[in-house]
Amino acid sequence: MLEITVANEIGFCFGVDRAVKITEEFLNKGENVYVTGDLIHNEEEMRKLEGMGLKTLRLDSEWPDLSSSVVIVRAHGIPVDQMKRLISSAKLVVNATCPVVFSVAESIKKAHDGGFEILLYGHEHHDEVTYLTSVVDGIKVFDSPDKMVYSTKKIAIFSQTTMDMNGFKEVVRKISENISELSVVMVENTICKVTYQREMEVGELARSKDVCLVVGGSKSSNTKKLFKIAKNLNERTYLILNADDLRTEWFESVKSVGICSGTSTPKRIIDEIVEKLRMF
Repeated sequence: MLEITVANEIGFCFGVDRAVKITEEFLNKGENVYVTGDLIHNEEEMRKLEGMGLKTLRLDSEWPDLSSSVVIVRAHGIPVDQMKRLISSAKLVVNATCPVVFSVAESIKKAHDGGFEILLYGHEHHDEVTYLTSVVDGIKVFDSPDKMVYSTKKIAIFSQTTMDMNGFKEVVRKISENISELSVVMVENTICKVTYQREMEVGELARSKDVCLVVGGSKSSNTKKLFKIAKNLNERTYLILNADDLRTEWFESVKSVGICSGTSTPKRIIDEIVEKLRMF
């Protein structure tokens, strides 16, 4: 029988769970509900919510009349100017931005007001980074230590909440190597603790199990990060969205499998995967 081990940190994180529950609450009330882009980065969950009546508002396209609609701001946040426009256009705007992401935005504003040049370790076109870079002007985004640049001697470094911890450590190491050319350096570790815990767990599963499954959406930054970590440790690592993606040939002559998920993956999908694996 196949030995199945599921990570302790599984399913939605707090911020995603909060955003989904807020959205479901308004849909269940019969409201006409829009969301600004993908509420969360999981295709399966978005299809479920769309089946309940959720509509997507594309911020870069012409907007419909929102005067009788509730608009949910996605978990990753939206640019400040678009938030202001929404508030003046919709019946009600509900901000479902992850509290952790919102906290990063507040820290960035505070540092900027303190005269720091802001550097952000993250992916330039990721939804969260699009929000964070709208908070103040002049933020410099980089996705690897080698791309980090600054023009003053007073810098503050932050991270997209779903970036990898080892990469952030490399950023800090590079700064320390060049500390003599700087007068003031502030480093704030803004990587979400939940995503870091999942990094640790997926590494352990990849090392100790014959096969490692990483479950999550194709747009999910933290899911792709987990897959990369696991794949580097175990060639038999597979990225799947749901139980339909499982292939029997992956488990031929296999005794053990480890399962972890991105923070936008609902637990019900994990349960369905485990149930199907028990049939192999």
